Amino acid sequence: MAKAVSLVLAFAAVAALLVLPAMRGRELTSAEHGLLTPTLFLVCALVVHGIGYLPDRAWVRRIVSPWVLWPLAGVLCLAWWRIG
Repeated sequence: MAKAVSLVLAFAAVAALLVLPAMRGRELTSAEHGLLTPTLFLVCALVVHGIGYLPDRAWVRRIVSPWVLWPLAGVLCLAWWRIG
């Protein structure tokens, strides 16, 4: 179930990133560009967790856990909301 939630969060973030600039009708600001890199890393990590890949290294496994990814997704979502 956690893997499915991670995939849904990843696809929702990708859809929001695709629609966001067109929806607002303007270019991304420098603050939004600063949030873009961690957001894209988050999407990649959510997909990695969602497909079920388990990294060999323990520290990477901890980073790609839902306990880290889901709160980070919430924080980044709020950051995008406040800037936009």
